[in-house]
Amino acid sequence: EVEGTGFPNDVLTNYQMSSAALLTPSSYYFKQNLLSQMARLNYGYNGKYLLTLTARRDGYSAFGKGKKYGVFPSAAIAWNITQENFMKQVSFINNLKLRVSYGTNGNQAVSSYSSLATLSSAPYQSGSNVYPGYIPNSLANGELSWESKKTLSFGLDYSLFKNRIQGTLDFYKSDTKDLLLERNISSVQGFTSVLQNIGKTANKGVELNITTTNIQKKDFKWSTSFNISYNENKIVDLYGDGKDDIGNKWFIGQPIRVAFGLQADGIFKSTADVTGSAQPTALPGHVRIKDIDKDGVINTGADRTLLGNLDPKFLYGITNNFSYKGFTLMVFFHGVGNVTKLNPLEQDDVFTDTKRNTTLKDWWSPSNPNGTHYANDANANKLNVQFYENASFARLKDISLAYNLPASILEKMKINSFKMYVSGRNLATYTKYRGVDPELSNQYGLPLQREVIFGLTIGL
Repeated sequence: EVEGTGFPNDVLTNYQMSSAALLTPSSYYFKQNLLSQMARLNYGYNGKYLLTLTARRDGYSAFGKGKKYGVFPSAAIAWNITQENFMKQVSFINNLKLRVSYGTNGNQAVSSYSSLATLSSAPYQSGSNVYPGYIPNSLANGELSWESKKTLSFGLDYSLFKNRIQGTLDFYKSDTKDLLLERNISSVQGFTSVLQNIGKTANKGVELNITTTNIQKKDFKWSTSFNISYNENKIVDLYGDGKDDIGNKWFIGQPIRVAFGLQADGIFKSTADVTGSAQPTALPGHVRIKDIDKDGVINTGADRTLLGNLDPKFLYGITNNFSYKGFTLMVFFHGVGNVTKLNPLEQDDVFTDTKRNTTLKDWWSPSNPNGTHYANDANANKLNVQFYENASFARLKDISLAYNLPASILEKMKINSFKMYVSGRNLATYTKYRGVDPELSNQYGLPLQREVIFGLTIGL
């Protein structure tokens, strides 16, 4: 890689590297090795009973010496219930299979040399000379090894009424240990975090998929596909002492990713609201903070609390497909539920946000004493309270309407296909979230744009 500076002009952009006044070469190299062995045994009896046994042994060079390999066994059995004699009289069931599996998976999602202490370049100058120098970039951890997850899963595949209703239903429970996480440490060591295998987590959930043929006529068909998943995760243990890690916002018995901090409790509307509160120096228009420990004083340590789950518990989607003669229509909804998201647009900084657009707010002011948003004052949110909101949403994601000319007309026109269509994306969103877009993480960026596309496809 070469970086050039001091070009006579920018007409040829990077195609004129030889014209640069100064060329600076740079290079980057890393190496990582993965080695895997796997053995698998499949057995089936009379099409009714199925067994699969698997054993994996995986090695990854980024882990510590003597910790590079992990062994991950699994077993799965399935029962084709519809193959049993007693099911022959049950005509409305076309397929019914029960599945059970239990096994261990490994995760090596860390970069090369993660177990080693690394250095970064820091050249220094002595007199008129520049000498190469290096500073520590990360701490070593020779015990770094595989993260492992044990999962027990029960599943059911079904098909009913001549396959007009079909789908799957799955229940699972998994336990993960030795998670590969950055642990916050005291900066007195020159670093603020170190990569370690720490803690145990538990996940459980349900996944449902169903496809139905609602109407099947000669010229008209309507089918629906629906899926929903529910997941609940929690931290079981961190460092073996049963204690929370507040610095990392990890709490025993709570989800891995949570919002934690001071909780806004409206605003002070008048001097009377301030009197007797836990914020005696506040002024009307300032943010009121909830006194969690009820000691009459707002403390940035004791008064912090859990504000919500940053990962949704529910995800769902539904697609309807219609066809009538040459017309087809597809409508797709999707959404998430039970999730909390930061809304930075509610946390204005009068010194920063004057440089960029912000949302229109009902600011409190002496002339607007019933305003719902805190005053446009540098001291109104002195403790930097963050605002989290319910970011559950349902979105009309896609609609597509198309018309295909029938074969008889195509033959007369001497073409292979003729299709006219119109489609729309992100046409409507239903949410209580007041940021730019509940589906995006960056609320200062562009939201998902609404699109309408008209098209014509002709095959000759």
